[in-house]
Amino acid sequence: MKDGMFVFDAAVHCQDFSDNQIKPGSDGRRVRILREQLTGFINLTGRRGPPPEVETFSNPDLDWGNRMLFEEADTDMACACSVPLFSHWRAGLGPVELSHALAQSNPMRIVLTGGVDPVYHGIDFALREMERQAKELGAISFKFYQYQSRGCAWRADDRDIAYPLWEKAIDLGIKMVQFHKGFPLELGPVEAFRPNDIQYAAADFPELNFGIHHLGDPYVDETISIASRLENVYLILPLWFNQYFLQPHKMLHRLGEALLFVGSERMCYGSEAFIWPHVQTYIDTLANLEMPEELQEKWGYPEITRAMREDILGKSFARGMGIDIEAKKMELGLAA
Repeated sequence: MKDGMFVFDAAVHCQDFSDNQIKPGSDGRRVRILREQLTGFINLTGRRGPPPEVETFSNPDLDWGNRMLFEEADTDMACACSVPLFSHWRAGLGPVELSHALAQSNPMRIVLTGGVDPVYHGIDFALREMERQAKELGAISFKFYQYQSRGCAWRADDRDIAYPLWEKAIDLGIKMVQFHKGFPLELGPVEAFRPNDIQYAAADFPELNFGIHHLGDPYVDETISIASRLENVYLILPLWFNQYFLQPHKMLHRLGEALLFVGSERMCYGSEAFIWPHVQTYIDTLANLEMPEELQEKWGYPEITRAMREDILGKSFARGMGIDIEAKKMELGLAA
């Protein structure tokens, strides 16, 4: 815990960017392009922030990962998020099996988010795989990456392709489904990751929570607008923390807009470990972050209170995922 606040990291990845992941029959170009893009981006964010770990482009050692999260940082729980980008990867960019292995390495503290694609694999396979991942691997959420390649993309509001997924999620007792929005990887078109398709889906499935990662960057205004109007839409903030040290003024504006129009009750901390493994820096940043008076006066942004910090650091994501924090504190021996 951080100063008595429960810390639940919503975005931890077990990813393998090495050439071992190149899909048979592929020339590997897209895998290498993504590796180069991420190398440039993490080095850019490392100019002012915590140093990146480029060597973690290979799947990290489980003991090391647990140490970075729970011994060298105040993390109490983490979500191992699969990344179902399959088109050029042997087993997906963030294979569910790797995420499952991380979750199993510390099952009291790490929960699993699975991943499927209803177009790439077909809807029938995707539904069966959701059931397998939930019942056999223990997935309590699913994350979706909605563009694989030209002609292989889908929308969250497609009644034929997507709605069966949301119905299956509800049948499985899933409380939240999550989406990679904005920040396209490798050569994917940015417009494929606009958040607009979440609107009808969230409206039609009010009993299911919809988590949008990365604030939909560059569609930040649209993302905040959608979340402000739909109470089952959550904003999951990986990359906000990673970019904060590089562009603090810009990131404070984004945070202020989200706090003003959505509220901290549906905003969630995520570190993007393990490419950025020094997660304590991000925890400390949020725990001590203040909204400058100038931005409060000029833009109407709220003062950042302890209650807001508690929400973002852990309460909001736990609520969205259906996890009882007080019960979890008791289980982990953290109760006062």
